[in-house]
Amino acid sequence: MNRLTNCKICKKELSGKQRLYCSVKCKNRKHQSYPAQKLRGLKRKLKLVLMAGGECSKCGYAKNLSGLSFHHLDAPEKDFKLDMRSLSNRTIEKVMNEFEKCILLCHNCHSEVHNPALDLEVLSSSRLL
Repeated sequence: MNRLTNCKICKKELSGKQRLYCSVKCKNRKHQSYPAQKLRGLKRKLKLVLMAGGECSKCGYAKNLSGLSFHHLDAPEKDFKLDMRSLSNRTIEKVMNEFEKCILLCHNCHSEVHNPALDLEVLSSSRLL
């Protein structure tokens, strides 16, 4: 077995039970890097989307992960958005607690839910435009 002898981050020689990183600081630098955060966020979003049924709960859209978002059913209960930043940087426990307050919507349906007064049929028949 080839044992790594230097830290993957700073290249300092490893000692004792250290296998990849010489310190917690170097380990955190690896796990807090942008590529690591992005991958963690994508994995978590995919897991939550599948747990929510894998499609928009209003229209059934299910083509692209980036086309789906989480809508909070009760806005005052919302602690944070379930966006990529929150999904990658918050504890899984906090993410799951927030997920329980949401439904899965595609971006089009999400926009319609938040902006019902901008319905094109209503606007075109009114004197607003």
